[in-house]
Amino acid sequence: MTLRTIAFCMLVLAGIAQASEPQSRLFVVHFATGPAWDTQLSATAQPGFKEHSGNLQRLRKAGQIRFGARYGELGMILLSSPSLEAATQVISEDPGVRAGLFTFTIEELNVFYPWRPEPH
Repeated sequence: MTLRTIAFCMLVLAGIAQASEPQSRLFVVHFATGPAWDTQLSATAQPGFKEHSGNLQRLRKAGQIRFGARYGELGMILLSSPSLEAATQVISEDPGVRAGLFTFTIEELNVFYPWRPEPH
C-alpha cells in the first residue's frame, strides 16, 4: 500500500468521523520501533508486543481508533480524542510504548477536503 493510498484512506475516514462526531478531534499517530526492539525477534516474539496489540484492540472496540495500518517499517493509527494532551496520554500509556518497543509522534489531522460518497 502506498503512502498516497494511506493518506487518502485517512482523509476518507476523517471526513466520516468528523461528520459523525463533531466534538471529537482526530490525530495521526505514527509508530516506529524503539530502543527496546530486538531486531533478532519477530514482532510477535517481542516482549510486550502482545500487550501492545491488546491495547490497540481495546481502543478500537472503544471507538477511539478509527483506522490503522502498517507501511514499511512503520505503523500508524487515526485516533479520536478530545485534545492533543488526551491523545498523547492514551498513547504514552500503551504497554509497547512504556516498554520501549515503540516510539511515536502525534499530530492533529485537519481535514480540508472532507469525504463525500461518489455519485452513482
